[in-house]
Amino acid sequence: MFIPEIRLTGLVNTLHNEKWLLQQVSEGDENSFEQLYRHYYPRLRPFVCKHTGSDAQAEEIIQETFIRIWLNREKLPEVTHFSAWVYKVASREFLTALRKKLTYEEKIGALQYAAGEVASSPFEQMQVREIKALVSEAVERLPDQRRRVFRMSRDQGLKVNEIAEQLSISPQTVKNMLTTSLRQIREHLAAAGHPYLLIYLILNIL
Repeated sequence: MFIPEIRLTGLVNTLHNEKWLLQQVSEGDENSFEQLYRHYYPRLRPFVCKHTGSDAQAEEIIQETFIRIWLNREKLPEVTHFSAWVYKVASREFLTALRKKLTYEEKIGALQYAAGEVASSPFEQMQVREIKALVSEAVERLPDQRRRVFRMSRDQGLKVNEIAEQLSISPQTVKNMLTTSLRQIREHLAAAGHPYLLIYLILNIL
């Protein structure tokens, strides 16, 4: 797989035959992959730079994003809105890099700080407030036991084994409950139309 250097020039808003290109990439066509890369790279770069604050880190995350896309190319024909999906992949790569860099305590503080950095305008600050309110609403809708587990993890900072011991359930059951709770909360927020990165920054507690 060849990932070329890109010079930022005037952006073309429409990528013609994108569905066809995605099909070609899924079959291993590197030329089609390069066309996707050249089209989306200059769009992703300012988005990622804004959240990393580092050109070098942004470049690394973008490279990892397209490597991830290439490695999962067989799934591309199933992607309905590739332009939104590529931002989702980039957001996940940003968080993966953040997880690797920080300890648990540092990670929580950095995520809170990053959430504030994302909310740099009054509109974005309003989005963060709305997300926090929606999180509380979604948590209240969880079944009693799942809600209790979630709050013990989120609010009390208890580890999986500690929660399992207090509730007399298995650690795997605790993990399953936390995973299910987070998925339901994320779906609740996504349905309200909030950006993926804001959702992951605010909800990433595991």
